[in-house]
Amino acid sequence: MQGRKTAHKLLTSVTFLTVLAALGCGTYSPVAPSQESILPGVESPYFLLLLPASKDSDIELSMAATQVVSAAEGGTVSNGYFTLYFPPGALVEDTEITIEMPRYPEAVVRLGPHGIQFLKEVTLSLPLGVVETEAEEYTTLWLNEETGLWEDIGGYVEDNMIKANLLHFSDYGAESGGKVKAL
Repeated sequence: MQGRKTAHKLLTSVTFLTVLAALGCGTYSPVAPSQESILPGVESPYFLLLLPASKDSDIELSMAATQVVSAAEGGTVSNGYFTLYFPPGALVEDTEITIEMPRYPEAVVRLGPHGIQFLKEVTLSLPLGVVETEAEEYTTLWLNEETGLWEDIGGYVEDNMIKANLLHFSDYGAESGGKVKAL
């Protein structure tokens, strides 16, 4: 009987150590320098930081905004940091649109209604004047909820704004570096 207990403990220990060793042999490491060739995204990117609202500013800055946008006419929703432009016909029906900044002062935005799909591209923009950076390159990231990773969707800089075209709502963020150079 004692021999069986000892064998069971030994077998349990060997199994546990084998599982640990197998987990340690994976290619993913959150501290590895670059996994871009292996993974489609990153776990914790360094997002741009937003400047606080100035008392003398004419622009009203808020961490949240809600507005109904017409399906037929389109429209614009802004919280002073992020702006969404809807061309006419982008929405199936008039829709209440929300902009939230869950990680302020990081340049991360949650857009709602969550998961909504568009018939035409909607433009998300962030003025470079509200961002605390001197970077020359920027990119827009999308949170892929299935993988839990932030994926680079690129974007462009136009009229001193970081812009990205969206076909659905989710969480998005702006990061220095990447594919987009400021003009």
